Amino acid sequence: MSTAVWAFIGVVAGGLLTIAAQATAESLKARAAERARHDQRERATRQFQRDTLIELQAAMADYRAALCRDKTQLLPLRSTEQQLSAARARYQMLVHRVSSSAAREAALAWEAAALPWFQGDDSGTAAAEAEAWETAMRVTGEAVRATD
Repeated sequence: MSTAVWAFIGVVAGGLLTIAAQATAESLKARAAERARHDQRERATRQFQRDTLIELQAAMADYRAALCRDKTQLLPLRSTEQQLSAARARYQMLVHRVSSSAAREAALAWEAAALPWFQGDDSGTAAAEAEAWETAMRVTGEAVRATD
């Protein structure tokens, strides 16, 4: 074979190898970018859950304080009712955003124990509400730490 044929075969083989190398490099870059996007979404999800759990704890404290204010008044005031309504709405919004089923169940169990007690129902006791409160705060705190 002539030198020209061998040169042509070399050029074709070199071109094919260059194309294969570029395709491999692009594939590796795409995989790395996908992993980076996945990691970023995971971090954002964990941060969102952490923020939501912290907000839930604050909302529960506001809700509890509003229930206490409502219980101590002989005649309900419109402002107290509005505060209680706003605190309960915020609590309910946040409790259903939480992905931790244990934290959600503990928060809902606290509300179930708190409402009878604060509303004067004989089925509720201060001890049951306090125990449910402690459990809800502990479980939501553990869930916050689990997002780190």
